[in-house]
Order: sequence, then structure tokens, then C-alpha cells
Amino acid sequence: MAQTRTKRQLATAGGTFAIALSIGFVMQYGDAVAGRWGADAPVTGPESRLDPETVAIPVAASVAVPTTLAMPSASLPRFEKVVYSNDLSDVDAPLMSVPAADDAAPQATLMPAPVETPMMSSPIEVAATDIVATDAMEAPTLAPMPELLTTPACESVMTATPSDLAMVDLSLSDACRPNAVVAIHHQGMMFNAITDAEGNLNLKVPALAEEAFFIAAFDDGEGAVAITGVPSLMMYDRAVLQWQGEDDVQLHALEYGATYGDAGHVWAASAADPKQAVAGLGGFLTSLGDPAAPDALMVEVYTFPTGLALRDGAIEISVEAEVTTRNCGRLVEAQSIQLMKGAEVNATDLSMTMPGCDAVGEYLVLKNMFQDLTLASK
Repeated sequence: MAQTRTKRQLATAGGTFAIALSIGFVMQYGDAVAGRWGADAPVTGPESRLDPETVAIPVAASVAVPTTLAMPSASLPRFEKVVYSNDLSDVDAPLMSVPAADDAAPQATLMPAPVETPMMSSPIEVAATDIVATDAMEAPTLAPMPELLTTPACESVMTATPSDLAMVDLSLSDACRPNAVVAIHHQGMMFNAITDAEGNLNLKVPALAEEAFFIAAFDDGEGAVAITGVPSLMMYDRAVLQWQGEDDVQLHALEYGATYGDAGHVWAASAADPKQAVAGLGGFLTSLGDPAAPDALMVEVYTFPTGLALRDGAIEISVEAEVTTRNCGRLVEAQSIQLMKGAEVNATDLSMTMPGCDAVGEYLVLKNMFQDLTLASK
């Protein structure tokens, strides 16, 4: 994109293209845009993801078992007492039978097959010097125990830690899902990311609620949740633009009367330094989503420190859609979410048909998806 606007802008706010905008939708935890891209029901938490058909445990047919067993002595055969040995491997001689005390209570021993042993008429005296060690007398050598096989725990674990600028440090770990696509959900904002070769993922995400609740969902239905408090959010305003695939939409902010290419023009190619927000001098842009994911969910978030602003003025926020060979003549969809102090969080859906391919390289400028910010210095 050129730094100055020399290309013909095909449409501005209120243009003739089919733009469907729905304004005033109040965001709640996970249910603001849960219907976006295939979800029919709101995502309210991990419980709602349980499917009874997938967690049903088969139960064997029940068998009636009496609580007491009657033992009529007259009808049962008489059993002899049996003496059990836990280990017969080290026994040098067969177990000897124990004579029964009387006919009424005969006893028996559990013994191996009979072994004939020669009778000895008298004890044999053996001197210690006459004992010769043989291989049979040596203590047995135990074979080494095989190493226990260890299997990594297939469990997704996510933590959320508040950071400066009302950001949240997300950490996701799942050793069984390396290089896996995961969808991150937060207050209706959704984007894709990919874990590394060890199944780990670390992100810095702009919070959209002071009680920030996050859901990580893998394609196979597994995932994790995390929550943290972000009290500093009250000092910041945020504008979110999200889309799917290669729709080539962009979020632009013009601060304090800046024009395209000026220092106050904040967009993906000039995201600005977050440090200037700490000083109350200007805003910055955060890009989320991994385009390597199939049909990836992508997000851009503009943050401005309204509660720390050092200057009076206004910020103009708009959306641009570039006409490319990928989207010309077809339907493009996107959504905006805006968070402003003292106002409810609103969402605006965009659905429009792009111009034909003869307009490749042109831009559609949409100025009514966000409300401009009016600033008063602090």
C-alpha cells in the first residue's frame, strides 16, 4: 500500500456496495460472536463443550447379588484345611503333610507331586571345611528390571498473567499436541495460533474485560481455560477487527489529525511502539493469528491510553478492504468489536461483495464500523 492515498477509493461510509451492519450487540463471556464462523450456540465455558454421547461410560448388565450367603453344613461336602505358601520357588524339599488331629477335622497341606527321599538311619556330621561351594549354591543373579515406559500426560494447561498496558500473557502447554492449530477465544475475539515442536505456545493478548476469561480449543475438541484480573483496562480504549482467511482487510487509526504516512497513522505496517502508550502519547496495534493455519482466524487490535492522554484531540478509526485477485468479485466478511470507557462493548458485522477483478489494487474505505475517539487531556 502506498503511503499516500493516490488510488481511487471505490467506496466510503454509506457507499453503494452491499454492506450489512448490525450495531449494538452487547458482549458477554464468550457469547458475543460465538455464532461467527460455524458455532450455533454461545460458548459459555468448558462445561458447555461436554457431549454426553462422547463421555458416556458403558455399564455391564446388572447382576443381583444376595447380601448374605446361606451355608447349610449338612448338604455341603467337608473340606480339609489347606496351608498355602506364597512362593514355592525357594523350597528345597517338598512340603510335609500335617497329620489330622482327628477324623472330625482332617487337615491337609498343599504340596507338589510326591518326591522319594532316601531314609537316613542316623544324622551325618559334616565339618565346615568339607563344604564345597557349587554354582547351584550361589545366590541367584536377578535380571535388571526393564525401564518403565513413560508417556507424556496428554493434558492441555493454560495460564493467564496480567501485564502492562492491560495486556495478558497467555501460556499454553500440551506435550501431545506439537505443531497443532489452536483457536483462542476471549470476549468474542477469536484467532488461531500454532504450538511449537514441544506443544508450547506463548502469546501477549489485549484484554477486553477486567475479568479476562480465555479458552484454548484444539481441532480435536481438547483444550483449556484460564482467567485473570486486568484492573488497568479502565485506562484504555480498544478497537478490534477480525476476519477469516485471506480477506485482505486492515484496521487504520489516524491520531490527532494525522494523514496516511504520518507518524500518527497506526496500522499493520506501522504498528507504533507500545511505550508511547505508557507515556500517554499515542496508541499501538497488536496483530494476532497465524496465517499458516488453514483458513486462519485473524485479528488486529488498536489500543489507545484514553485515561492517560496528554493532549486533547480526536482519533479517526476506519477499516479498509483491498481488492485483490483473491477476493475480487466475491463475498468478504469481517467483524469489529469496540471497547470504550463508560460504554457497552458493541460488535458490528460486515458482509459485502467486493468489486470485480478489473478493480484489483483499489480500496474500499469503511468509516462506520468504529466510533471515532474524542480525547480530553488528563
